[in-house]
Amino acid sequence: MDVAGFDLNLLKAFDALYAERHVTRAGQRIGLSQPAMSGALTRLREVFDDELFVRSPTGMQPTPRAEDLAGPISSSLRLMRSVLQDDGFDPAAADHVVTIAMTDYAAFVLLPPLLARLAVDAPRLEVRVRGIFGKDEVVDLLDSGEASLALSVSVDASARILSRPLFREGFACIARPGHPAFARDADIAAFAAAPHLLVSPEGDRAGLVDRKLAALGLSRRVVLSLPQFLVAPFVVAETDLIATLAARVARRFAAANLGIEVHEPPIALSDWPLAMMWHRRVDDHPATVWLRDCIAGIAASA
Repeated sequence: MDVAGFDLNLLKAFDALYAERHVTRAGQRIGLSQPAMSGALTRLREVFDDELFVRSPTGMQPTPRAEDLAGPISSSLRLMRSVLQDDGFDPAAADHVVTIAMTDYAAFVLLPPLLARLAVDAPRLEVRVRGIFGKDEVVDLLDSGEASLALSVSVDASARILSRPLFREGFACIARPGHPAFARDADIAAFAAAPHLLVSPEGDRAGLVDRKLAALGLSRRVVLSLPQFLVAPFVVAETDLIATLAARVARRFAAANLGIEVHEPPIALSDWPLAMMWHRRVDDHPATVWLRDCIAGIAASA
């Protein structure tokens, strides 16, 4: 390759194609027409002797060679921008769209205070939320660029996915007032014998409570399984079902006067971490850095 004669604009075209997975949108991202962007892709294929991006029903999918190039090219562009211009970020003037992938839990706990903060510090910033219903989705959404950040239980991934712990969460039980399973003289057997509601986004038939009870030689009867927790308090308030939920969620439901009470689980349940994750290619992006710090500050007081 003749490096001296290489058109550096082709790197911008590659970076846009990798982010957008669509020729027209990639052109709009960097100010090129659709024909010009197609021409840039043709030259990229010639330079790297690879198809780089292949059409599919879900857009232009990168080849393994393109995946290898994406990180170095993104880093090179960031370095050139930092040399050539002030790449600072002014939240008050920001008017772009940021997409955050969140579990229902993360959105319930962090989205209201985050939007309140943005209304003051970044009033023109638009937030789009992508739901996370399985651990595998986190890596896919960050890899594809469909989300800039993900708020979820931390996932095991390659070095390209970076992570920052936010806080740890415990569990609490909710039940209707006066439920016999939580009477003063009730024991663990009464808790196990009661009908239960299980919240499982991934559709599991058993959860942590079941594993802990099994270790004690007990089992519970799950009458209702739900993929989300938002309807749980309303079901619990009108039935004898018990639900074991994230403690922050349980306390907020009880504070809303929905006709439920919060109880400590009668068995020891390990707490779990909520994490913020992002792709390495946006690690130094000023807007993303600012947003990460903003979310971390909110999580510290959640």
